[in-house]
Amino acid sequence: MKGLMITGDYSQFMKEFEMAKTLFSSQGLDVDFVDYNDIEVVAMDRFDGHVRIRGEMVDCPDFVFIMTTEERDTYQLKAVLRMFETLGVPCINTYDAVEKAGDKLYSFQIAKQAVPELRIPDTMLVGENTTIDSIEERIGFPLVMKVMHGYQGRGVCLVEDRDGLKSILDMLTAAPFGDQVLVQRAIPSSKGRDLRVVVGAGELVYAFVRHNDKDFKSNLHQGGYIEPYQPPQELIDQSIRLADAFGLKTGSIDYLFGEEEGEFYLCEVNSVPGISYVFKAQKEGDEELVRRFFSMPRKILHREGLI
Repeated sequence: MKGLMITGDYSQFMKEFEMAKTLFSSQGLDVDFVDYNDIEVVAMDRFDGHVRIRGEMVDCPDFVFIMTTEERDTYQLKAVLRMFETLGVPCINTYDAVEKAGDKLYSFQIAKQAVPELRIPDTMLVGENTTIDSIEERIGFPLVMKVMHGYQGRGVCLVEDRDGLKSILDMLTAAPFGDQVLVQRAIPSSKGRDLRVVVGAGELVYAFVRHNDKDFKSNLHQGGYIEPYQPPQELIDQSIRLADAFGLKTGSIDYLFGEEEGEFYLCEVNSVPGISYVFKAQKEGDEELVRRFFSMPRKILHREGLI
């Protein structure tokens, strides 16, 4: 089978992706890594079975797998995904699943409905008529303020009190702003650390804890570091149920650590697991983790009855 791995600019990962292509080839998958900006998006009266990639007409792929390395909320990427879906190409993940996971507020609502026993931090959308009094009453302090479509820890800040919240709200209302804002109850016991559980094809792929000793955000792009972690089976089962609820064939679920041992709060659902940890594992010689990650697409295709 021939497939496309949709990425952003992957020039800095050429060596890693060449290794990945070799692994895919050993599984009978002919995979090409493509920057989504290099794919021509069209709507044609008659489709001849070809698409233009990097300026050349090629056969339409048998499947598409999203593995972006940069900004994921661009119209170009969404348009690429929708085009392939309307052409009947299986996409991992679908546009609908990506959209559900990308809406931080809606994703909490979906998650709580699908897995009622799951803990979530109280979350509130900030609108024109939202008052500081209302936020304090519903959410309390300290709280976390975040933009709806932020990623890699960007657009997230910790607000300690009313004065800090007022200053930020004054800034947001002083000029046009292009995204919705959420406020969320802070989980102090998880300050500077969180847990990422990556699932695919209905099973655990790997999990790790992200730490940051200098910031409340644990993202690698915010200066954090990572270490392997074995989640309890209950959390693994919840993560798989969450992925199914979103229609995610693969994805990662981020959790915050509660005060009690074995207590977790949902932090975020991601339709793209991220590959930083895989590349780190590769450099450190963890061949088993690398093998599990890059065998995931074939497992998903098999589970979906496509191979």
